[in-house]
Amino acid sequence: MIDSFPQHLSGLCVAVAFFAVGIVRADSLGEQYRKEILPIMVEYCYDCHGDGSSEGHLELDSYGTVVEMVADRRQWKRIRDHIDFRLMPPPDEYAPNEEQRAKIVKWIDDAVFHVDPDNPDPGHVTLRRLNRTEYEYTIRDLLGVEAEVSDILPVDDSGYGFDNIGDVLTLSPLHMERYLEAAEVALNMAVDLSPPRFPAKVVTGSQFSGAGVRSGSALMLATNGEASVHGDHVGAGRYLVTVRARADAAGDEAAKMEIKIDGKSVTVWEVTDGNGSEYRTEVELGEQKGLKVTIGFLNDYYDESQPEGKRDRNLLVEQVSIEGPLDGVPLKRTASHLAIFSERQSGQSDEGYMLAVMKPFIAKAFRRPVKEGEAERYLMFLRHAESHGESLGYAIRQALAAVLVSPSFLFREEPGAGKSAAGKELVSEHALASRLSYFLWSTMPDGRLRGLADRDELRKNLDVEIRRMVADPRSERFVRNFAGQWLQLRDMDAVNPDKREYGVFKPDMAKDMREETESLFRHVMSGNLPVHTLLSADYTFINERLAQHYGIQGVEGDAFRKVSLKGTPRRGLLGQGSYLTLTSHATRTSPVLRGKYVLENLFDTPPPPAPPNVPALDDRRRKGKDSLTLRQELEAHRKDPDCASCHALMDPIGFGLENFDGVGRWRENDRGKPLDVAGKLVTGQEFSSSGEMLDIFLKDYRGQFHRAVAVKMLTYALGRGVEYYDRLAIDGIVLKASQDDGRFLAWITAVAESVPFQYRRN
Repeated sequence: MIDSFPQHLSGLCVAVAFFAVGIVRADSLGEQYRKEILPIMVEYCYDCHGDGSSEGHLELDSYGTVVEMVADRRQWKRIRDHIDFRLMPPPDEYAPNEEQRAKIVKWIDDAVFHVDPDNPDPGHVTLRRLNRTEYEYTIRDLLGVEAEVSDILPVDDSGYGFDNIGDVLTLSPLHMERYLEAAEVALNMAVDLSPPRFPAKVVTGSQFSGAGVRSGSALMLATNGEASVHGDHVGAGRYLVTVRARADAAGDEAAKMEIKIDGKSVTVWEVTDGNGSEYRTEVELGEQKGLKVTIGFLNDYYDESQPEGKRDRNLLVEQVSIEGPLDGVPLKRTASHLAIFSERQSGQSDEGYMLAVMKPFIAKAFRRPVKEGEAERYLMFLRHAESHGESLGYAIRQALAAVLVSPSFLFREEPGAGKSAAGKELVSEHALASRLSYFLWSTMPDGRLRGLADRDELRKNLDVEIRRMVADPRSERFVRNFAGQWLQLRDMDAVNPDKREYGVFKPDMAKDMREETESLFRHVMSGNLPVHTLLSADYTFINERLAQHYGIQGVEGDAFRKVSLKGTPRRGLLGQGSYLTLTSHATRTSPVLRGKYVLENLFDTPPPPAPPNVPALDDRRRKGKDSLTLRQELEAHRKDPDCASCHALMDPIGFGLENFDGVGRWRENDRGKPLDVAGKLVTGQEFSSSGEMLDIFLKDYRGQFHRAVAVKMLTYALGRGVEYYDRLAIDGIVLKASQDDGRFLAWITAVAESVPFQYRRN
């Protein structure tokens, strides 16, 4: 019967069928909630959030159905995370066991945040503007010049920890002004609009023919007469002729020198300087081979009765140079034009030549094939130039600037490939090339990526291309931009430890610490090591200054090199100065900041924001003889029920690292009191040192670390935050990478092969 329905009614029936399946599913999950989940929540949660209680403005018994829960996903995301991260029930309260927690979390994922595994949602990516780092790298690679233009552009906002998030990359009038200014700066470096000149031909006196005698390198005309020199330049245009001469003075007149170009008198010049002076003139020539410069001496004088030095007037010509043409010639292919301009073909019109220049440039700049009629629009600059007496080169230069502020250049267009499934569509091969190049290189696709995309072969060669791109020097930008933001290394530029408390912290030490962490990340990436090596490495990369700061012997010089950490208490990121300094205050360590950093960046379990009006710890209380230790103060602070849950997550991690001071040095005491670094994580594991805590992380928290890597990489690659519907994609990335022992290339490849990276919403 359905086959006989009109097509639009058939589609409606399918939609109704899906809706009916959803109702059946919701009923099933609702039944499970009533029988299995609700009893647990009544037992452990309703004292505060049910039966008339609504602490935190949350009443769990106000949700009667799964549909109502789905309608308030934001609130249920908070509920889920508080249960999963063990923020609720509060510490020391009656709480569900691990099996019960896992059961609640799984039910919420299945019911409220359900994702259809047969039809995953790739999510929506806001049309992304190039951030200022991407703009600079793209300009450099497009024009082939080392243009430093990022400082011209406004600072970009960040979202989800990165500055390439489409939702926050707005475009203001100020941006447009600065983008145009940056384009002008880069084009001034890349395009020299002064026409190419022949090298100046310099002719000395010994090369003249005609009258005169040689006097060293000069030609001396002792009597009236002429001498000539020939230039072998070819082509129409203006030429610069420079004559350098001096004279022996005598009589009442200066020596008069006539200059002729091709037999035509140009000027008569009085040469008064006995040490030499220059005369310059520009001449206009038609199409010809060479030109003849003639120098004539017009007023010889000799009077034997005059005193020595006054009786004989002579003209001495030291050199003649011919340079040009100065303008009036078509643009030619020179070193500065090489990346942009092509040779002009014989008989090619101005329009034809301009299109020949613009089409390949537009294709590279817009990172896709040129659309029909798109290049022709830029011919308006040629018509404008012609009407204002400007050159073809000027017109092309203006058109190039327009391309560099075009929306198709400033924004990353991601068209579909025309291959749709329900709710999603493959991105085109050119869009995939751009996603890949900006992910790993922060710049436009290179010629190889564009060529594969042109032939629809990029997807077939994705694994090979990823290996090539990671091996390319441009992958250093991934280290600086991804690791620099994920691990907050960019913030090292702003650290300022108190000089009285940490006088050992030298001006260059922040840069050294950043380089240490980047070197470890680079080593893991280039060596294709498991990503958990970032936490477990028993070696680091330091120079002499940092080695002395850490108390490590045998390292000399400013160069960074791989150094073993065996026999020291340091391992991986958590033993490096960058992390330890970033997570400290100016005058002391901060267990809270250190724990929060680990939770947010390494385990993707960010604690909720601190309640408002929470007073900061007062350092002045710690200076007296009988003052509390930092640990004692934080434990007192944790007695506030509003603070207890979050601090139970963060503080044990931070306390476990208290042997490292605020600038990363090892210590056993704090202000004369022995440090207590023992702790217990919210999941129950106990430790007595930072090494034992790290062992727990590597054994029991490795899955959370891997998931955090997947979330951070996917966020950076897509330019958007991950949502509940990305759960299956993240699970798939972690699974694929884990199958290769979590090696670095496996993570990159798994992200690039994921549904959100390969597809877009219809």
